Amino acid sequence: MAAYRTVIGSDDPGEAWDAFVSRHPNGHLMQSRAWAEVRRDTGWRPWFLRLEDARGMCAAALVLQRQLLGFSPCVLYIPRGLVIDYADSSLVDAMAAALRQMASEQRAFLVQADPAVPEDRREAHAALERMGFRRQEKHGLFRILQPAQVMRIPLDRYGGPQELLDALPHKTRYNIKLAERKGVTVTPRTDEEACRTFHRLLWQSGRSKGFPVRGARFHEAIWRHCVQKGLGEYLFAEHEGSLLAAIQVLRFGPLAWYMYGASVAEERHLMPTYLLQWTAITRSWDAGCRCYDMRGIPSAAPDPSDPEYGVYDFKRKFNAEMIVFLGEYDLIVRPAVYAAWRWMELAAQGPAAWGYRLWQRVRGSA
Repeated sequence: MAAYRTVIGSDDPGEAWDAFVSRHPNGHLMQSRAWAEVRRDTGWRPWFLRLEDARGMCAAALVLQRQLLGFSPCVLYIPRGLVIDYADSSLVDAMAAALRQMASEQRAFLVQADPAVPEDRREAHAALERMGFRRQEKHGLFRILQPAQVMRIPLDRYGGPQELLDALPHKTRYNIKLAERKGVTVTPRTDEEACRTFHRLLWQSGRSKGFPVRGARFHEAIWRHCVQKGLGEYLFAEHEGSLLAAIQVLRFGPLAWYMYGASVAEERHLMPTYLLQWTAITRSWDAGCRCYDMRGIPSAAPDPSDPEYGVYDFKRKFNAEMIVFLGEYDLIVRPAVYAAWRWMELAAQGPAAWGYRLWQRVRGSA
């Protein structure tokens, strides 16, 4: 194994961390310092683990720690990581040793990861298995909530927004222009009231459509640590003084993410969501992003008969391409505790699902 220096700490590692993560092919917003602060404000303890050689940082992992049921042992989670060259076996071995060291020091029974790496990258799967991770098929309310498949627009392949616009389906171009002709305007905002307005609209939309919405604390943390730090914005579509729809877009390195969106039921014929997405795409390109991630879709095999097929179909109309990621991986550190935890998860699935359905009915009738 090559000589690497392991550094693990909970203090802010400085701008060098983001510089490395943003440039790395396997880097991701959720491995950034900003995301660490978002999760710190929402109940997790972030740790920054990095490997260094003579040239400097060569691998990294933002590791989130959370106690379960208020007592040890804990779970460690690497959101959309690791930031590593999976083809470098010596680096992979060093990272495996560092993770096990950290798990031992923090009394963790499990390390979870969901790399933002396409499933056809078999060297990544082999590297994770070499490290001791095993892929787990999880379902229900206890799986990691990051989407297993996303829709991405490779903007750099087109050479810019105008070339992409020319390549879009005729109906998509028509809807974008229709919104403009009908007087729909899009306003970018980053102020605190924009965060509150966006969350209210998101909550109302989730309530009417029956999908869960994260609380104000989470969205305020994103505003404080991402939007206010220049990593994103809110876009509001309005018509004659009325708010029709809004989206939140975050940017980090060469990627932009359409994180959340909401709209009102009225005036959909004005096509505000088309103009919103197009504005987000063009502004992301101008900000230096070369890929626009429209985030998750319900299935890797979209079926037109599925009630949620429209999510896929809308994103497809912007020439977004499906990327299926490797999936969820568990590094089991304490097998007995892990087995007990999985049993508790399975036992709780039924009551949790029942509680969620009840919540939907109550919110829908309120």
